[in-house]
Amino acid sequence: MRLKTFTSKTLPETMALVRERLGEDAVILSTQEIDGAVKVTAALDDDLSPELEPAAKRAAAEWISELAELLEAHRVPNGLADRILNASVHAGASDQEEMLVTALVSVFDFAPLRFRKAGQAKPAPLLMMGPPGAGKTATAAKLCAQARLAGQAAHLISMDTVSAGAREQVTAFAGALGVPLSFAETAAHLSEEVAKIPGDRLIVIDTMGVNPFVPEELAAVGEVVEAADALGLLVQPAGGDALEAAESALAFAEVGARLFVPTRLDAARRFGGILAAAQVAQLSIMAGGVSPNLGSGLSPLSPRGLAKLLAPQWSRLVVTDEDFMPATGTFQ
Repeated sequence: MRLKTFTSKTLPETMALVRERLGEDAVILSTQEIDGAVKVTAALDDDLSPELEPAAKRAAAEWISELAELLEAHRVPNGLADRILNASVHAGASDQEEMLVTALVSVFDFAPLRFRKAGQAKPAPLLMMGPPGAGKTATAAKLCAQARLAGQAAHLISMDTVSAGAREQVTAFAGALGVPLSFAETAAHLSEEVAKIPGDRLIVIDTMGVNPFVPEELAAVGEVVEAADALGLLVQPAGGDALEAAESALAFAEVGARLFVPTRLDAARRFGGILAAAQVAQLSIMAGGVSPNLGSGLSPLSPRGLAKLLAPQWSRLVVTDEDFMPATGTFQ
């Protein structure tokens, strides 16, 4: 089954596009009116897993139709929605949640929230980056808390020495966690601070929020990533416009963002921005900010965890340990 989404001003116009692209044998999976336009998700049914029995084919088609509606509800851009839908066609899953999990694994990359074990090589410093107010300082503190819970020593470095109340906030966080704290104002100073820290500690670096569409501000972030030889971690709030989120993520990826921690998941209901940002910028989804609590406010986002976030109504009644990624191991 090849799935595509089509949008036009009226239903007849949209259906004409469907017939033009997919032919007269196209099967309509869903039709939705959105912001004065009509969106149709259609497919060629002949390509749907020929080994399936007719009843199984009908069930799979129904699941895919519901998935198309789900992705639209989350405001997932059409191109990305098509990729997820097409991945779901070949999932061979026994239920809707498994279908979505398999599709997410096919389209996105995931980086488990893990920490170094004794005897392993020194982990790369993790450098928080993102727009102002995204929750970088809180995320840095939560990472330190997770490391401590996993038996990994951590050290927090703050580069936000200018924002009102920033120094007081990070000092309070470090004190509450019992984590050593350093400050650095320049890239050169950061490099010196990193060199002083013992190799058995996870280094977490907090930076000032920057406008991703101002080249000078982005360049400064790239300089500190290079100075610390760090792994860039994008911290960006959920719930915003998907295209805006994707453009922002792409800008940060150009200066070193490789991991992704979306925040404010508890205060958002549409997560198309998370998916668009991760896919366009090729970021590995690591964890999500789910509450202000330092000890439990950072939840690993495995493929199943993301599926539960997108479609809690499809979640299995019994949750197993495999649904979550343990905070052990090392950052690669």
